[in-house]
Amino acid sequence: KMSKFLLTSSALFFLSLLGQVQAQEDWGDDWGDDWEQSEETPWRINGFVELGQGQFLQNNSVASDSSLSEVRARINFDYDADIVELSAKGDLSYDNVLHKDVWQTRELYLSSRLGSIDVRAGRQVLTWGTGDYIFLNDLFAKDWQSFFSGRDDEYLKAPSDSLRITTYLDKITVDLAWTPEFQPDNYINGERFSFYSPQIGENIAPAEDFNVDTNNDDQWSVRLATNVSGTEYALYGYKGRWPTPVGNQNNGTAFFPKLNALGASARSPLAGGILNAEVSYYDSREDRDGDKANIPNSQTRVLLGYEREAARNFTVGGQYYLEKMHDYAAYRRSYPSSESRADEYRHLLTLRLTLMTRQQRLNYSLFTFFSPSDEDAYFKPTITYRHSDAILVAGGANIFTGNHPHTFFGQHEDNSNVWLRFRYSY
Repeated sequence: KMSKFLLTSSALFFLSLLGQVQAQEDWGDDWGDDWEQSEETPWRINGFVELGQGQFLQNNSVASDSSLSEVRARINFDYDADIVELSAKGDLSYDNVLHKDVWQTRELYLSSRLGSIDVRAGRQVLTWGTGDYIFLNDLFAKDWQSFFSGRDDEYLKAPSDSLRITTYLDKITVDLAWTPEFQPDNYINGERFSFYSPQIGENIAPAEDFNVDTNNDDQWSVRLATNVSGTEYALYGYKGRWPTPVGNQNNGTAFFPKLNALGASARSPLAGGILNAEVSYYDSREDRDGDKANIPNSQTRVLLGYEREAARNFTVGGQYYLEKMHDYAAYRRSYPSSESRADEYRHLLTLRLTLMTRQQRLNYSLFTFFSPSDEDAYFKPTITYRHSDAILVAGGANIFTGNHPHTFFGQHEDNSNVWLRFRYSY
């Protein structure tokens, strides 16, 4: 599949380059005049160096007392020409939590245009949908270890090796993303944060001993989007697997069950703010009857959100999220433990408060998740100070609380931490 991916990408770019070269030849003498003019270089190079440290607020079963402890260096190369665009971003870090050097290629892609078709091939970060920290139709890879440890929000979106094609048909934009090898989330596995095990009935931190059955299936994602009288509408489709290993085999090995998803969203100005709504149906292909306790049931997910500037430099945003499990009666009969059994409906409320001061150089943010059905919550306060274009200091916390050890946020109570980052950009 990777060779097929490379051949398809190469063919599309070859056609695109031919189209661009032909267009330039048609310019005739104008091309010669432009050649004579002095132009800025199409290359751009920048990056940053960052120090990050995070500490758990209480005892945890993981090996380290730190949730974050690293030195990170980023370098960005960008080449933007008429024919093709190249983007390359790489991070080299020493992770003192894992005691090893880590290299991550965040981006390495080529993009070009063939008529009304945009083509982008290579390692890239893919994202769509309307949610704020809540993802329904965005089933592209996420990095939850980065999110919970205090890294920049950029790192919540994980990269994937994909081909993305965007075409413009009158008033409709069509996006197609193909990932030839399944790219899962960077999920919680015990190396940095502990998590609840239904089999054992308590939190564990297996790290390297967490057995997960991987696969090399491909993933397909499609979006159709349009704008009608200022309102953005979109339809979504997905064929792949659950992005986290939520399935369990008989031998205890976790795996990624097969998943289809269909959804829609809308975003519109309303009363000085932005209203967004999103819905998605998750078709759990390996448990369509809902009677397999080791595989999640199919679900319907609904999101409604609103954000507006309540006062100058002060923004308030809220969301309501509903998750309904299908075939709940079959799930109740098959699930062995009534103590850790999920509810048929999961409700979640979020609140984001953002205050920007000192010419927007000193910013305060608080994001809160609260689930009245799970009886748990997650608080994410952040303070960011930009001393200059080069120097930025940020600090914050990830605070989890809950009445039950098996719920989504309640299981992470021991993972509560505070963090501090210093970044120098060049």
